[in-house]
Amino acid sequence: MTSSNAGAGVLYHHPVLLTREQHADRRVVPVTDWRIAAGLNAVPVTFAEFESLARELPLAFVPAGRDGEGRTRVAPVALLGLSEGENLCIDADDGRWIGTTIPAFLRRYPFAYATADDGAPTLAVDASWPGFNTVEGERLIADDGQPTEFLKQTLAVLERYERDTLRTRALCDRLVALDLLRGGEIRGELASGRQLNATGFFLIDEQRLATLPDEAVLELHRSGLMAVIHAHRVSMGHVQTLAARL
Repeated sequence: MTSSNAGAGVLYHHPVLLTREQHADRRVVPVTDWRIAAGLNAVPVTFAEFESLARELPLAFVPAGRDGEGRTRVAPVALLGLSEGENLCIDADDGRWIGTTIPAFLRRYPFAYATADDGAPTLAVDASWPGFNTVEGERLIADDGQPTEFLKQTLAVLERYERDTLRTRALCDRLVALDLLRGGEIRGELASGRQLNATGFFLIDEQRLATLPDEAVLELHRSGLMAVIHAHRVSMGHVQTLAARL
């Protein structure tokens, strides 16, 4: 399994801060060939996406380091493959995404937020993406030096993603505090004889969930975490969906 932020290093090869001075003539062609993500077997997701993604992909949790006080952290991911470096959600011939929902982590590409020298979040773009060019695609900076409508919409998407990520982080901390996670694994043998052995992630502990005090269950409902838990439980049935693509 990958960590919650490992995908960024695989996807973004040459991130640069976007500026009016350097990129006034740049355009961006939307991504349609997702073979750029062929090496990702999991990507970070937010709880805002859980309901839609749970209809197609397994959703689990992975270690995400520790907070400022040394407490364990976890982060949710969508499983895209069953082995390291394997993405089963991309058509090998034309690069189209197999399925109806692409995780927001990927949909925001080639853009992302980066931290500037003064610590403020700043828009960055992967300059290695061939669709970042001066010939075709959506303009980023208008003739008057202001962001185009396309860039404004991009910034809104990124801001929403950052907000969702912060909320997801806080809710994950609550899952850890309630001791609702256990180590998980995927083991089995395919018809081809290939062995599956994926470990290093966490699942909801059903026994622990069933014995929570009533006030804790009420808290889960009111915070939206119970809906997340149900989506996670349903989603794990899609391990077989991925295995069928091998």
